[in-house]
Amino acid sequence: MLESFTGDDVPPHLRVPPPKPGPPEPIPPSDVEKVRYVLKNLARDWGAEAAEERLQSHGPILAELEARLPVPRPEEGKYPPRVLVPGAGLGRLVMECARRGYDTEGNEFSYYMLLTSSYILNHSERSGQFTIHPWIHSNNNHVSDAAQLRAVPVPDVAPCEAGIVPGCMSMCAGDFVEVYGQAEHAGQWDAVATCFFIDTAHNVVEYLEIISRMLRPGGVWVNFGPLLFHWADAHTYLGGEEMSVEMSLEDVEKVADSVGLDIVKREMRDSLYTADHRSMCQTVYRCVLLVAVKR
Repeated sequence: MLESFTGDDVPPHLRVPPPKPGPPEPIPPSDVEKVRYVLKNLARDWGAEAAEERLQSHGPILAELEARLPVPRPEEGKYPPRVLVPGAGLGRLVMECARRGYDTEGNEFSYYMLLTSSYILNHSERSGQFTIHPWIHSNNNHVSDAAQLRAVPVPDVAPCEAGIVPGCMSMCAGDFVEVYGQAEHAGQWDAVATCFFIDTAHNVVEYLEIISRMLRPGGVWVNFGPLLFHWADAHTYLGGEEMSVEMSLEDVEKVADSVGLDIVKREMRDSLYTADHRSMCQTVYRCVLLVAVKR
């Protein structure tokens, strides 16, 4: 995979530098953990056995988009609605929006996610082309050795075979606040779809302000996920102070209203996330499906 990201034709932010001479340097444990996390996300986003898990989280988002933001028929001669998917991860939700006819852009900050999503989206030629073993690094709660060592073919659907209109799917690398907080994005989007994303914020109020500012009047924000604020305990492992604004769902809704987003739907639903479906231990998130319309 890394060979595909070398050479002058690769964008600088994705280019892999040549190996240094001499013995290889030890890999930091934090980097090893990130690779393990990517493997689990590959199974979630692009493995057939995670189809039910994707249906739990991606399904409600896609249903709301299709109900509230229908794609015009070709004979109407209109541009498709523009949809942004922040925190796009490995790009499956981006592809699912694009294959339904939306002009979709994914946004991701993690280099590990960007590298892997770029490879899957741009280099997959057929379903099941690659084989991963995402559960091999954990020794807990396996019902058998075979379950722990089992292979997961990816992708279950090759993006090149998904029927996406050329030019209607893209990825943008960078921090959500830095990129989409720019004035050029104000009122330029028809929908923002967030899945397990808003709790990644240092300041969720800032996220909501940007989402509202990006949307045109009548635009739609569809959110699915918990409120497991990622930076809440950062001081315990980063050795310094990190800004973290945590709030209840009720307060998130009040902030949304204050920035011009009218909540029109609120439902609580259960969902797994990067789960080993054969494991003896399952973590189920009690997620909220929020749908808001920009005033």
